Amino acid sequence: MSAADFDKAVEYVRSLPKDGPVQLDNSKKLEFYALFKQATEGDVKGSQPWAVQIEARAKWDAWNAKKGMSSDDAKAAYVKSLIEITKEKGAAWTP
Repeated sequence: MSAADFDKAVEYVRSLPKDGPVQLDNSKKLEFYALFKQATEGDVKGSQPWAVQIEARAKWDAWNAKKGMSSDDAKAAYVKSLIEITKEKGAAWTP
């Protein structure tokens, strides 16, 4: 898995049409977000947002769950997740 594969995967996920064959539920979106942030920025920074800040808290918690994962491992997991999801939906994506 190369950095170019990761970049292509990120671009694919960002460009998914809302009515296309591959739909991501909120848990999958959070997973991709957390893996992206871990791959590009490392461990989560700052304190956990208040519980009333629902979206910010969910993102922080998802990213924090990846704490300690290396950038390369996060990139590989991102690409692997995308391959699995698209295969399940019959729209197989390959790097």
